[in-house]
Amino acid sequence: MRFLRVSAVAAMIVVGLAIVRVSPAGHAQSYRSAPVTAVDVPALVAELLPSVVNISTVRYEKPASGAANTPAARRSSLGSGFVIDPAGVILTNRHVIEKADEITVTFSDGTSLGATVFAAAVVDIALLKVTPAKPLPAVRWGDSFKLRQGMPVIAIGNPLGYSSSVTMGIVSALDRDINSSPYDDYVQTDASTNPGSSGGPLFNLAGEVVGVNSAIGTTSDTSGSVGIAFAIPSNDVQFVVNRLLKYDRIRMGWLAVQVQKVTKAVAEAVGLPGGRGVIVTSIEPDHPALAKVIWPGDVISAVDGEEVADARIFNRQVGQHQVGSIAALTIWRDGREMVVKVQIADNPQDIRYTLTRPARLDKPAADGRDLGLGLASLNSDARTRLKLTEDQPGLLLTTVEPFSPAAEQGLLAGDAILMVHRDPVSSVREFWSRMERAHAAGQTKVLVLVRTAAGDRWVALPVG
Repeated sequence: MRFLRVSAVAAMIVVGLAIVRVSPAGHAQSYRSAPVTAVDVPALVAELLPSVVNISTVRYEKPASGAANTPAARRSSLGSGFVIDPAGVILTNRHVIEKADEITVTFSDGTSLGATVFAAAVVDIALLKVTPAKPLPAVRWGDSFKLRQGMPVIAIGNPLGYSSSVTMGIVSALDRDINSSPYDDYVQTDASTNPGSSGGPLFNLAGEVVGVNSAIGTTSDTSGSVGIAFAIPSNDVQFVVNRLLKYDRIRMGWLAVQVQKVTKAVAEAVGLPGGRGVIVTSIEPDHPALAKVIWPGDVISAVDGEEVADARIFNRQVGQHQVGSIAALTIWRDGREMVVKVQIADNPQDIRYTLTRPARLDKPAADGRDLGLGLASLNSDARTRLKLTEDQPGLLLTTVEPFSPAAEQGLLAGDAILMVHRDPVSSVREFWSRMERAHAAGQTKVLVLVRTAAGDRWVALPVG
């Protein structure tokens, strides 16, 4: 099994849910969701679609050493996201936008906006910022603690570039560990998810986000959906978002210890009744104060009175503490139980990620007054490649600057501009003269016909 990141349902469903969830402390917590009857799924989907976005990114790979005259290779990728703030904050997976030079967000009505990275986390979450003309429809958060196996869920995203795709399934399992981080507790679902779905929302039938679709399980001979998808639970996501908004990083609590789950055999060997908790394997050498309090071989059975079931739960319990706060650990040592107090430290991995985060993520979009185009007369090679006759007017795009308005419209070096509005254009001077006339006439956009390797298309370029 491999785990891959994965950058209208016509039904009336009647449900009424009583949920029992066992907390990490082992206590049964009973919830009853608001009864939902006769859910009109198509109407619900229509309500949800405006808050879900498609994300396209472009990155420019520098040529190998010694190839200074070779232009940077243009690599594009797709993902999904959703609006969490009407002012223009979009949530997605970090891996969707990492190392991107250009980010474009497209809404269900076809509107496209350039985006910049507002914050990104060492876990797989990132926040984007767009500048909308009016407030955006934002999602409502659900409580992922209330999920249970068999509950119906809806996934919306941009799989394989098929924008605003809707799939439906059930919660297959909870608290899945796919070894992506020390904190894994993914929601597993069978709602069809494919590359491009990453960052999209997983909704319950109340229309609340209960997860962020992030990865799929697949076999070695396919990269598509086999009915095993994983979403980061909404409660985890909200914790990360709140920390990012406050600190620009998660600022997770951390202890400089390595631990492993206590097995039945380990519990028997140390005389531990119950057999729950984690056993300390080592303390990092540059934390001598902690080494005086916690020893290798100690079994940590609770954090602030909340039972520890395994290493992932221990890491989450510590991670949710404020840096600098004091935590009480219940430990088993030499046949007796005791409580020790430790100070929660700042996670060095989180700090290191913040310091090394690529600067390009925060690079602002290009000034709209500059289209970012390099133009020249069409040569015979370009005419042959683009299937243009020798007498057909047009201009060759020699360069397209990253983050420019031209790049936001998907223009590529090697494309050709054939018309401005309905008039053919045959010289660089003529093109810019027409753009200047449009500006003088008060136009904000100019329609341009572009010939690409895939055919002709119209794009609207801004006039500055």
